[in-house]
Amino acid sequence: MIDHIVTQPENTPQSLMEQQEYLHAIELLRSINYSQPDAYHLAMLGLAYFHTEQYDLSAANYEKALKLDPTNKDWQEMWQHARSNAVSEVNIPIPEVYYFDREKLLSKPVVPDGALPTTPVPPPPKPGLLKKMKVVLGNGIGAVSTVTMGLATSTYGKFAGYSGKVWTNWYRRPLLLGILTLAYMREKINAHNLKSSYPKNTLVGFQPEGQTPPEGPKYFRTADGSWNNLDNPKEGAAGTRFSRNVAIDAIKPETGERLLTPSPRELSRHLLTRCDGMKEVPFLNLLAASWIQFENHDWINHGENSLNELIEIPLAEDDPARKKFWQTKMLVPKTQPDPTRMDGKEEAPISFINEVTHWWDGSQIYGSDQQTVDRLRSGVDGKLRINEDGTLPIGKKGIEETGFVRNWWIGLSMLHTLFTREHNAICDHLKKHNPGWDDNRLFNVARLINAAITAKIHSVEWTPAILANKGLGMALNSNWYGLLTNLFEKGDHLKTVSDINVRSPELGGVVGNPINKHGAHYALTQEFVEVYRLHSLLPENLKIKKVGEGEKVTEVPFAETRQAGSAKFSKTHSFSDLFYSFGNQQPGQLVLNNYPKFMQELSIPFNPMYDLGAADILRARERGVPRYNEFRRQLGLKPISSFEELTDDKSHVAKLKELYGEGPEAVEMLDLMIGTLGESHRPDGFGFGETMFQIFILNATRRLQADRFYTDCYTEEYYTKEGLEWIDNTDFKTVILRHYPELAATGLGNIKNAFEPWDVDEQLDPQRHPLRAWDKMLKKDPWKGDAYK
Repeated sequence: MIDHIVTQPENTPQSLMEQQEYLHAIELLRSINYSQPDAYHLAMLGLAYFHTEQYDLSAANYEKALKLDPTNKDWQEMWQHARSNAVSEVNIPIPEVYYFDREKLLSKPVVPDGALPTTPVPPPPKPGLLKKMKVVLGNGIGAVSTVTMGLATSTYGKFAGYSGKVWTNWYRRPLLLGILTLAYMREKINAHNLKSSYPKNTLVGFQPEGQTPPEGPKYFRTADGSWNNLDNPKEGAAGTRFSRNVAIDAIKPETGERLLTPSPRELSRHLLTRCDGMKEVPFLNLLAASWIQFENHDWINHGENSLNELIEIPLAEDDPARKKFWQTKMLVPKTQPDPTRMDGKEEAPISFINEVTHWWDGSQIYGSDQQTVDRLRSGVDGKLRINEDGTLPIGKKGIEETGFVRNWWIGLSMLHTLFTREHNAICDHLKKHNPGWDDNRLFNVARLINAAITAKIHSVEWTPAILANKGLGMALNSNWYGLLTNLFEKGDHLKTVSDINVRSPELGGVVGNPINKHGAHYALTQEFVEVYRLHSLLPENLKIKKVGEGEKVTEVPFAETRQAGSAKFSKTHSFSDLFYSFGNQQPGQLVLNNYPKFMQELSIPFNPMYDLGAADILRARERGVPRYNEFRRQLGLKPISSFEELTDDKSHVAKLKELYGEGPEAVEMLDLMIGTLGESHRPDGFGFGETMFQIFILNATRRLQADRFYTDCYTEEYYTKEGLEWIDNTDFKTVILRHYPELAATGLGNIKNAFEPWDVDEQLDPQRHPLRAWDKMLKKDPWKGDAYK
């Protein structure tokens, strides 16, 4: 912070910077003739360089100022901030700035010649009589059970409901009745909350009807996600619209005064800022935070924001950023508009384009366009390009080369590296069983398998870890395996598709059973985007350990590992040590006043001071996502009538009233993200509240059930027998140990779910490892560490 007198004549460094005339400020400061070095003016020059994104010069001037005044805490912070920015080179836009092109988005999908094999994998032997009988039996049981389960779910749900005065109560019921209630809740959302952003009677992307699919996409995933649905070629493809989970008349993009009421910056300052250090989640490790960002990059991104259209957020008179950065306002670029809107034909008032494929297809690893896929392939044995030391190649801008590189940091580098190596291991396995296959077939079958592994890990490991509830855990496992497999099969690695595959999503599982889109084309939704704002999981500093060196810890600012800082960091720290470190560090709780401070002063290309917390709040308003209470109504939940109903924390209630006001109208103004973080009434074991969960319960199933490659085509004819076995025998722990076997001697070898803390104790703490309480394989002594058995 630079102290100064508020009232100053024109053309002072302060006034120039407040007018964003930073180059003139630098010129003026450099022209000052010092008789002696002056710490104050050196710091001013450091700030001016900071605003022009010359972070190395900024850090150098702050360092000089600190030598003259080493006790100035604010200059210390700015020196560290500038230094981290210089290391990570955050002034460089990653990737290159580009905007959606209407003509390209509306064009027909093209699969270049040679991109995909044009014949299926060799078919397995024809089924014998016994196998045919099993198929008939599975179909028969499935037909009966689907009707029976549907009737039971609907009858019980209508009779019992799922809410008390405000909050849902499924988790307070006996186990099986709770699962029935969850199924009923999902059934209602499927029936009422799947809304297209395209006008009625049009195909996705305004595609002409009657297109003939090429041969390759019948058997393999395309780069851009097109042709998953052979009758609706751009369904789920990159460059198509987000759908909605609320009624069209509830989509009300906010503008003008309402867009800034209450001030997103003030909400961030008072309701997001960490006050007394980070509140940690005891039952997760930092890999859980990296994982959800890794997965989100597979599913959703709005592309580049509109740098020439800015939303101005005035800073309050007491906002510390006024003194620290000499700013009077914060600038947030608007979301890039949808260039495919059709005048006079649209029903929704606003729509947005997804830069990546909507499918669960590993596009963050492989890319969402053919050019990226081709660039990442080695051209040998189906493999992706990788360095001899097992790290990813580095591109011209110092960033690892992979399918998606926005918002890059070391946690993403770890997972992209891991699953690039996993892809190549799958290729080796497939080649061993199919020595005559060429590079193209090996690559595309390996991609199917690798993507399915990430989907399985997310479904049966990550989600139960962050929502550690017995009933939900069984329901999530049933999504993948089916209730019958969960109840009657034993072993660490269950079969996704049983020998007798019951053709029922409840009893036999969604995966490997018939596709079901519930009457709406598949796309992820704008509401899904808004509830997955989980930045509170992230710490300010990474706690780096080395395998075999005990509890010795080196703390590294998170910001230093962003963008180009990631590759620099991994040159001096092995990935084995990084996984070990992340396994032993806890993430932050998803609650109020637990947002990373560095993200409230984040530097991004073209914008050195950006409050991501304020932007998170602003985006939902800008994109027409209803505020908290209306959001709940739209999803079949009951609204709150007071802030006291939202939270038991009196200090939070007082802050909410101070910022939003009092009375019913104030409660209706409550923002979605603030409300979801504020919910203190949560199902047992939940890392987040029920409002987010309502969107989650829909998409956890729909991402699988609407995808041809997880339903009708999840067979040996597409994945091969050995591919399906690889998926069945793989979990997150398996993947990590396959590529970093030395970690078996750490806490990873002592636990089952790799997203839990990597504790080495013989008796594990139930508060840190709650999933073990109902794990059938651990019944004899669930709390005894795996390494001691």
